[in-house]
Amino acid sequence: MAEKSSLQQAREVAGLSVEQIASLTNIRPAVIRDLENNLVEVCGGIAYARGHIRSIVKVINQKTPKSINIDADLLVAEMEQSQDQDNRPMINRLAENNVAEKPKERKRMKFGTLASISITALTLTFVAQIAIDNASSVKSELNSETSKVASVEQELPVQVNGVNLVVTGVSGKSWVGLTTTDGEQIFNGQISAGQVATFSDPNLIRAVIGNAGAVKLILNGKDLGVPGAQGEVIRLDFDANGQL
Repeated sequence: MAEKSSLQQAREVAGLSVEQIASLTNIRPAVIRDLENNLVEVCGGIAYARGHIRSIVKVINQKTPKSINIDADLLVAEMEQSQDQDNRPMINRLAENNVAEKPKERKRMKFGTLASISITALTLTFVAQIAIDNASSVKSELNSETSKVASVEQELPVQVNGVNLVVTGVSGKSWVGLTTTDGEQIFNGQISAGQVATFSDPNLIRAVIGNAGAVKLILNGKDLGVPGAQGEVIRLDFDANGQL
């Protein structure tokens, strides 16, 4: 299954179809689907895409609680990043448009100069290697002592105060909205693969997850695993005793 964009996840969290968004924004369904796939050909380019995304986000935020409203700038930035496929150095791209001078080719060194530099480099490398070996020996001893301390710490009882929730990205991206029992916003944004974020509240954390199969949850030290399937939108409540 293809990874859903943040724009598509946000629309689904709001419970709106592409056709409903089109009706409320006067943006053609084909353009909306194109934007949800991080494409800008149908709408006419990135300049038009920025305006369309802001209009769509405005409608989505009107259909969702204020506590989980989406930042349009984040979605625009994601779209712009997906369009930047030119990996050349910026100076070269500017030079192509006569904004900056092309970098000048460096003069070649004579063989004698290169040989002198090589000998010096080898000498420095040998000295550095000796220093690294000595440092590694000291580091191994320190790690051994640190392991002993960590072993003692693991035997101590874990103190749990309130709700402590750890969200870890395991695949793709997921839009996550977290609020307290009073509706106060704790977090509203993306969790990407490899990203780890920790949240806490004395009483309760309410979660809306736009792509449940893309994150793993740990509640008060207990591994809850992946809360749902790829592309699934779920809503969960957690207190100090566990999932409600």
